[in-house]
Amino acid sequence: MKRFIFLLVGFVFFSTSGWANHSNHMNFNQDHSFIFMENGIEFSVFQDGQFDFYLPNYGPNINAGFSNSNVTFSFNTGFNYNPYVQYDAYGAVIQIQNTPIFYDRFGRVNQVGNVLIYYNNYGFVSRIGGMQIFYRNNVFWRQRGFINRFNRRYVWRPWHRYYALPPAQYCLLSPHPYRQYYRPVRHIYYRPYRNNVRHFNFNRHNPHVRKRANRSNQRYAQSPRNRSERQIRSNVQRRNRQITRAQSTRVASTNTTNSRRETSTRQNSRRVSKGNARNNKTLTTRNTGTDKVFRNNRNKESAKNDYRRTSNRSQKVNKKPSTRRSSVASNSRTPNRAVNKSSRNRSNQASTSTRRSRSRR
Repeated sequence: MKRFIFLLVGFVFFSTSGWANHSNHMNFNQDHSFIFMENGIEFSVFQDGQFDFYLPNYGPNINAGFSNSNVTFSFNTGFNYNPYVQYDAYGAVIQIQNTPIFYDRFGRVNQVGNVLIYYNNYGFVSRIGGMQIFYRNNVFWRQRGFINRFNRRYVWRPWHRYYALPPAQYCLLSPHPYRQYYRPVRHIYYRPYRNNVRHFNFNRHNPHVRKRANRSNQRYAQSPRNRSERQIRSNVQRRNRQITRAQSTRVASTNTTNSRRETSTRQNSRRVSKGNARNNKTLTTRNTGTDKVFRNNRNKESAKNDYRRTSNRSQKVNKKPSTRRSSVASNSRTPNRAVNKSSRNRSNQASTSTRRSRSRR
């Protein structure tokens, strides 16, 4: 019976965990990427802040079947999306057609179009849009909510397991904040770019080149040629204003949170310093108090010793004349005793002499 109960509990536990993992509208492949659609582009954001994308309208047609894993369909797997992509001086993708992509200072993607991405203290994705992501021991556990109204449910596709991380030479992550002061210029996309090649000219792992890299690339600049392209310009400008507002509010919120953290750390350091000062004061007061007590005890002991010395001296002074008197008295008594003895001896001698004379007669 006990075995049956344990088996039933284990079955319920694993079934509920599987439901939590797969019914919350999120995919879970071996790299734990988070897939969503934005402006007709399918993005796959990985836990460390790197991403991959696929253009269904301009990429290969893989809806019929995807049985061959060597097919290149996404950006990182090797398909050529250069006619639709704008790069910055570091080789980062800052715009796909008219969908802007933003990065934080460490090279992690933090916004894709209108979708905001947040990270936890360990550098993992903690929130994408309205969906929160939870970890246990830095391992994905579960999520809650949904990204936005266009991505309420996750629909699994066969090619989702083949999204890949970028090659090592194109990795944008760095422990140094190399993008902290870098502001790339994004141009409006009207038609496919010609002779566009991805390259980077600066070492993103060196934080000293971030000021030199602040430059715009004019080879992406285009001008509208007809009415449809002018309509594209008006729509993109209006949408970019909304995105810049969201980005500015986010930057302001991050700055306020950073300032609060800094103030809290400063206050904590001040409190610690004040507490140390108070402890030092109490220790000094305690030390001074103990010193005072020790001094008072030492003074009392010295006073007692002085009193004993003076008393001993007085006793000695008082004892000396008594000894002298006793000696004088003894000396005065001794001659009297001698005189008495001599007188007695003389009387005895006289008595004996008288007795002898009488006996002779």
